[in-house]
Amino acid sequence: MPNWQPGMGVEKLPRAYRDIIEVVQDAHGPVRAKQVVPRIGLPAEVGKIETVRAKLKRLVARGWLEEDDPGLFTVAHHRADGSFNSS
Repeated sequence: MPNWQPGMGVEKLPRAYRDIIEVVQDAHGPVRAKQVVPRIGLPAEVGKIETVRAKLKRLVARGWLEEDDPGLFTVAHHRADGSFNSS
């Protein structure tokens, strides 16, 4: 999965990651992994939640999402210079 870069759209991400980004974008605030799981069509089981949490954290590490508070994910706010905040 690529790091976010200026001008890069979600179409560069694998489908599972695009689905997660879409859920986070559509949310009215920060979301938790357990809220994302049913919205991407997975059963709300511990294993699925942990898998999605790992993907959310990977998206944070690569600049697509932010995790301002532990376990709460939002769309990344990129700086004017094209860099991103990472936790």
